[in-house]
Amino acid sequence: MRMWVKGISFSLIPLLCIVFRVMAGEKILEKVKGETLIAKIDFSTFIPESFKVSPDCKHVAFTSKAGEKLFVVIDGKEEKHYDGIVISGGGRIIFDLPTTYHYLVLKSGSIFSLEKKLI
Repeated sequence: MRMWVKGISFSLIPLLCIVFRVMAGEKILEKVKGETLIAKIDFSTFIPESFKVSPDCKHVAFTSKAGEKLFVVIDGKEEKHYDGIVISGGGRIIFDLPTTYHYLVLKSGSIFSLEKKLI
């Protein structure tokens, strides 16, 4: 997903979730009653192709960079910094469940799979 407007907030997440649910064949009977800010993005370090939304549409994750290091941001909180996060060639942040996600990292020339649980 590419975002071209700086300063966009994640208040669009409820709308995106409805679109995803409709595309999945669900019938949407309720209207969105409000917006909830989940996270803000620093577009100077944001990697757009890494953007993911959890299956329940309550969490967002994306990759960002700080100098030569990359890290995942989940709901606005930075994870540990690594030499690399695998997002190209099929690699991505994956939400297995609404509360569990995993991704691949590069550290000291080796690739590791990280699985995390949301609290």
